[in-house]
Amino acid sequence: MDLSKYLLEVFCSEKQNDLFDSFLRAIPDFVYLLDLTDGKITYLNEKLGVLAYYSEEEVMSLDKSFFPVKNYENREDFIKHLNTLFEGAEEGDNRSFKLELQTKEGKHHFVRNRGTLLRKNKEGTPTKVVVIAEDITAETESFNREKQKQQQLNDAENLFRYGSWDWQLGTDYVTWSNGLYDIFGYDAAEYPDSKMDYGTYTKHIVEEDRERIVTLSLDIIDKKKKFYEFEHDIIDKQGKRKHIAVKGRCFMDETGKVVRVMGTSEDVTELSELKDTLTYKVEELSTAYDELKKAKSLFKEAEALMNYGSFDWDVEKDEIKWSDGLKRLFAGRDITQLPEKLNYRFYDSRVHEDDRERVSQIVQNSIQNKDSYSFEHRLVDLEEQEKTVQTKGWVVTDDEGKVVRFIGNTVDISEMKVYERELEMKVEELNRSNRELEQFAYVASHDLQEPLRKIMAFGERLSLKFSEQLSSDGQFYINRMLDATNRMKILIENLLSYSRASRKLESMVSVDLNDVITNVLSDLEMKVQETQADISVGNLPVIMALPSQMQQLFQNLISNAIKFVSPDKKPIVSIKATEVTKQEIQELNLAKKFKNYIKISIQDNGIGFEAEYSEKIFIIFQRLHGRADFEGTGLGLAICKKIVENHQGYIVADSELGKGATFTVYLPLI
Repeated sequence: MDLSKYLLEVFCSEKQNDLFDSFLRAIPDFVYLLDLTDGKITYLNEKLGVLAYYSEEEVMSLDKSFFPVKNYENREDFIKHLNTLFEGAEEGDNRSFKLELQTKEGKHHFVRNRGTLLRKNKEGTPTKVVVIAEDITAETESFNREKQKQQQLNDAENLFRYGSWDWQLGTDYVTWSNGLYDIFGYDAAEYPDSKMDYGTYTKHIVEEDRERIVTLSLDIIDKKKKFYEFEHDIIDKQGKRKHIAVKGRCFMDETGKVVRVMGTSEDVTELSELKDTLTYKVEELSTAYDELKKAKSLFKEAEALMNYGSFDWDVEKDEIKWSDGLKRLFAGRDITQLPEKLNYRFYDSRVHEDDRERVSQIVQNSIQNKDSYSFEHRLVDLEEQEKTVQTKGWVVTDDEGKVVRFIGNTVDISEMKVYERELEMKVEELNRSNRELEQFAYVASHDLQEPLRKIMAFGERLSLKFSEQLSSDGQFYINRMLDATNRMKILIENLLSYSRASRKLESMVSVDLNDVITNVLSDLEMKVQETQADISVGNLPVIMALPSQMQQLFQNLISNAIKFVSPDKKPIVSIKATEVTKQEIQELNLAKKFKNYIKISIQDNGIGFEAEYSEKIFIIFQRLHGRADFEGTGLGLAICKKIVENHQGYIVADSELGKGATFTVYLPLI
């Protein structure tokens, strides 16, 4: 008879007898019958100790509130798992599963269950299962402890980048730890028995180290060294080079023969690199120290050459540390004459008596305001030589904001002061000369007008009254004379204009440049009509300026734009204004006292000029064309430049021969 059928008949009928029941109670394991249809336990053999010491009533009420199984959420999940486990099984087939139980004291209990399918219904669904449960708590806890220890070992190996190995001499494999697999770039999961073929380690040693390490290893075994260590490089499985530190030990049998070699291999690549870096840093610091000594020597030479020195004044102790350069400033040629202890009292005694009170006040203000300082004063050195010096520095405060130190440097500017005075005298002399020259130009130009008018008047009368009596040569000479006097008249007028542009004879007022351009175009109306010039004007700003000079500036620029055009072209002139960007202000090095500038451009389609003349055209009497081509005196653009400079502005010209020109005027917006 089939055992499963017999057990089913025994469990599910009244055939249970004392002998069978005694047998079930005698076996050490817990036996129970489970009905998968309603999820109830219908029989148990009272070995409740296996089931974490729960009572029979509690176990039999598994279908109610009692469910101590921790690896399943509830009874339904447990029964569902068993149905799945025995799905497709035949009556009499066995299946195993584990249960993790929790005792009433909160401890965990582990049970291995071996179930036998006793019955299926007509649909083939498992219904009756008999289960033999074995208490494996001690075994599981021991396994978990060993697993935890192994994990800790793996974590330590991973953290400290080392691995261990164990070679039983005579075998063709070496036992590697997980850490060693990691170092050599292998996956330890592919080697469940942790055994690696003998020679794999050696294969990864770099070629330049391999012979040395093999010879060294054989020598260790031959000489039966208990402990040894060495280093070498490897190329791991991924092709990465690493530096390895090896430590090992030989084990011998009772006869003294080496039978086992164990050791560790540590990846010290980063440590080796750090060591190299530290060595480099030490060498670098040594070099820096040598450079510092050289710099200190150069600093002393610089102090001597440039007559300056530094100081550090401890206010609380009233002790001042002076560099050699500062000592020379106060002592003269022999610094040994200075007192051994330098303090503020000595410094104050060498300050010139006329500057002493002012210097003391500056020091007090610095202490009070805790701010940097800069001042000039005179001092008298120990050789009674008077010097002018400039001192700059800052104060140092403690955590409570109290001034504890003055740090700074002092430079001898005596020679610079002499140069400044000489320069001021030369500048004053130059200004006086310029004023006299301007006055001379004005007077000369003004006084020349009267005789010039007489020459022109008499010349015109001579030509009118005696033209019929004169030969053609005589008439030619008179015409040439009148033409020359007319040019001189224009030249004198331009010289007067240039002279007036050099002198500010009126006060600056608010000037609307739109009105200025309107007046200029009105004055040039005939010339504009004659040449059919096309002049476009954008919106222009209001600035502080001299009205008459603005009128002359734009009249000269627009006249030139109309005049210097090829005969076969109609003049086209564009006038527009834009605000100057901060970058342009910096690039042009415009006066920093004005925050904003306006840029006014006058662009034409004239004959232009070569770029090399972009600055020369502003020089007085500079002409690029002959009088036969274009009339003029060469003073117009020089007057423009003088007017712009009077307004602290800047004028530039940009052109290309045959492609027109653009004159750009930069004026401050006040």
